[in-house]
Amino acid sequence: MKHLIISREYPPSPGGGIGTYVLHMARLLAESGETVHVIGQQWKGAEKEVEALDEGKLIIHRIPFVDWKSAVRKKIHSGVKSKEAKYLFKSDFPPQCFSYQASLLAERLIEEEGIEVIEAQDFEAPLYFLQLRRTLGLGPDRRPPCIVHLHSPMEFIVKFNDWDIYNPYFLTAKRLEDYSIAAADALICPSQYLAHQAENHYGLAHNSIKVIAHPIGNMSLIRRDKETWEQGSVCYVGRLERRKGIIEWINAALEVAPRFPSVQFEFIGENVLGTDKMGGEEFLRRMIPKDMKSRFHFRGYQDRTSLLGFLAKARIAVIPSRWENFPYTCIEAMGTGLPVIASPRGGMVEMIEDGRTGWLAKDATSRGLAEALERALKTPTDEIAEMGQRASREIKRICDNKNNVGKHLRFRAQIKKKGAERSSHLPLNLPWAEVPISAESSRKSPKMEKKDNLAIVISCFNDGRFLGKCLQRIKQQISKPSAVMIVDEGSTKKQTLKALERASKEGWQVVYREDNQMASAKNMAIQEIIKTGMNPVGFAFLSPENQVHPDFIFECVLVLQRCPEVGVVSCWSKHPKSDTQVWIKPCPSFPYQWVTNEAVPFSAVRLEALVEAGHFRPQMSQGYEKWDLFNAVMAAGWAAVTFPAILVEDSGWKNSMWHVIDAQTFGGMRRELLARFPELIKRDAQDIIFLTEYNRSQSRYGPLLMSLKRLAVVSLMPNLPKSKVLRILGKILYKFLNYSPSWISHFVSKLIYRF
Repeated sequence: MKHLIISREYPPSPGGGIGTYVLHMARLLAESGETVHVIGQQWKGAEKEVEALDEGKLIIHRIPFVDWKSAVRKKIHSGVKSKEAKYLFKSDFPPQCFSYQASLLAERLIEEEGIEVIEAQDFEAPLYFLQLRRTLGLGPDRRPPCIVHLHSPMEFIVKFNDWDIYNPYFLTAKRLEDYSIAAADALICPSQYLAHQAENHYGLAHNSIKVIAHPIGNMSLIRRDKETWEQGSVCYVGRLERRKGIIEWINAALEVAPRFPSVQFEFIGENVLGTDKMGGEEFLRRMIPKDMKSRFHFRGYQDRTSLLGFLAKARIAVIPSRWENFPYTCIEAMGTGLPVIASPRGGMVEMIEDGRTGWLAKDATSRGLAEALERALKTPTDEIAEMGQRASREIKRICDNKNNVGKHLRFRAQIKKKGAERSSHLPLNLPWAEVPISAESSRKSPKMEKKDNLAIVISCFNDGRFLGKCLQRIKQQISKPSAVMIVDEGSTKKQTLKALERASKEGWQVVYREDNQMASAKNMAIQEIIKTGMNPVGFAFLSPENQVHPDFIFECVLVLQRCPEVGVVSCWSKHPKSDTQVWIKPCPSFPYQWVTNEAVPFSAVRLEALVEAGHFRPQMSQGYEKWDLFNAVMAAGWAAVTFPAILVEDSGWKNSMWHVIDAQTFGGMRRELLARFPELIKRDAQDIIFLTEYNRSQSRYGPLLMSLKRLAVVSLMPNLPKSKVLRILGKILYKFLNYSPSWISHFVSKLIYRF
C-alpha cells in the first residue's frame, strides 16, 4: 500500500506528540514493506525538498513555511512562491499557508505516485484544502480516502488553556478543523478518552472512531542506581502551559514539599505561561516562595538527548494535565522505567494502573494532585523502583510497535476498500454550527434539468469609471455568461452616464431606473433575464469595481453543478493594486454569518435558492441587501462554500467588504437582518453575543496596540536604514489615523515626527 502522511511537525521541525507519532509511524510502516510519503515543513537540518530513507520506502517531502533564520517572529520563508500561499500566511490563521501548499503537493503525489491512503492530524487542519478542493471538483480524479487522526483539536486546547475561542486565530483554526473532521472518510485516535469525548462533542455515532495506541518507537529502559531511586527528582516534561496542568501541579508541589524537605522538582519544557500583564518567568517567580526556589528547577526547552539525561536522574515523572489525549511524555517516561503521577483527564488512565505503574489523582485539581504526590513520596524506594520496571513492561505491551502497526495496516486496508465516501461531498452540517456531524441533512437540492450558464447582473451607481474594465473582464471569460444585464440605479455623474451610453452602443443590455432602489433594481434584472427564456444555473451580482478573473464563471458553474446542495459560491478576493487588502475566509456558516457577511458581495447564487429566499428585500440598504440574501439562502438549508482561489479583484474594496460602515445605517440594517429569522437567532444567540463582544473589543484598540508594539520594535533597531524606518513608521501612522481616537493619532504623529 502507498501511504501519505501530512504533518508540519515532522522532526526536526519543532512540535510535540504529533511529530513524534508521525516519525515513529512512518518509519515502522516503511520497515513493514509499505511505501510511505510524508509532507513536512522545511526546517534547520531538513532543508531538502525531497529525501528518501529506508531504501526508498520512506520519502520525505519538505515545503517552505516559516523562515527559522529570521529574527522576526513568524516571517514567511523565501521559498514560498505562490501568491495565494503568501496571502494565507498573512491571514488570521497563518498555518493555512502550509496546508494550502501541502494539499497541492498531495494532489500531485496522488497522480504521480499512486497514493492509496492519506492521513493527517486534526490540529491546524492540514487536510482542509485537499478536502475542500476535492468536494468542489478540483484536483485529480483519483480520490484516495482521507483519515483524520484526532490528536488535539484547537477548540479543546483553547478551552483548557483559558484562552478566548473567539480570537480570529483560534476561531479560524476551529472552523477548518471542524470541516476536516466532518469531511474525513475515517477517524482514528490513540485513546478511548478522546474518542468518547469527540463522539459526544461532534455528534458522531458510538464507536465510529477507531482507537489504536501510539507506537512506542525506539524508547528503551534506563537503568537507575539506588541513589537515584532515593534522591532523584520528580520530573515534569512538557510545555509550561495551563492546559498541561502546570499551575495546579506547582501548587500541589508547594503544598506537599514542606513535609518532604529533600525532594527536588524538575521542569523540562518551554515556558508559555505568560499573560498580557506579565511574562512567563515573572509568573513563575510570583508562584514560587523565596524559601522554596532552590527546590524548583526550570530547565526550559531541551533537545531529545538532554531530555533523556534529565529522565535518567528522575525517580518519578508527572503528567498533571487538565486535558490530554495519549501523551508521548507519559509513554516515554514509562518506557524509560519511571512510574508516573497523572491526572485522570486524559489517556493516562489507559496507560497507568494506580498503585502498580504509577499514581492516578482523583481529579486534576491541586488538591487531587497533592494527594497523589504525597502517596508517591510515601512509597518505599524499592517499591518505586519495582513500579518503574512494571511501567516499562506495561507501556511496551500497550504501545507495542509491531502489534499497533498491524492494527493500522488492517484499518487502512479497510478504509482503502471503502474508498472516499465522505471527503467527496460537503459535510452534512456545514451551514449549521450546532447540528451534529451525523445528523440528517436538511438541505435543499435543485431539480435535475438542463441549465444555462451563470447570468451576470451589474449594478451601476455613479461608478462608471470602472465599468469598461469590468465589461472587458466579462468578455475574457473562458465560459461565457448566459446573460449580462447592466442596471443603472439612478446615476447622476456625467462620467457614469457616458460609460453606460458607450456600453449600450457596444451591445450590452442596459436598463435605467431613477428611484435609486438597489434591491428593486436587481430584482427587476432577474425577472427580465428569466422572461427572455434563459434558465441560468445561477446569478452573480457585480459592481463595476469588480474585475472578475477569466475563470470566474467557469469555476462558479463547476461548483454549482458538482455540488447540488450549494446555494452560494463565494471566493477569495483582493484589491488589484494591493497585496495587503486580501479577503480570505472559511466557508460561510452560522453563527458567524450573522455577525459578519463572510460571502463576498459578488458571490454566485443558485437560481432555485434565489427564488426560495425571496430575491432581494427592498427595505435593505446598499451592501446589506446581499448580506440579507445570503443569510436567507443559508437559512433555507442551502450550503455556502468559499472557492479557495482569488477569482475577483475589487477596486471598491472598502465599500464592498464593509470595512467602513456608517454607524446609523448599520444599526437599522442589523435589526432587519436578525429580525428576519427569530428562531435561528435564538438558537445562535450566545455565540452572536460573544462574537460581537470580541469584535467590538478589538475593532478600536487592536490596531492601536499592534502599532504601539511595532513602534517599540522600530525604536530598538538603530541600524535600520533611515528610508526603511520612515516606511515602517508611515504604516504605523496610517493604522493610527484609521483606527485610533483622534487625540491618540495626534499624539503619535508628534512622537513619530520627533523620532
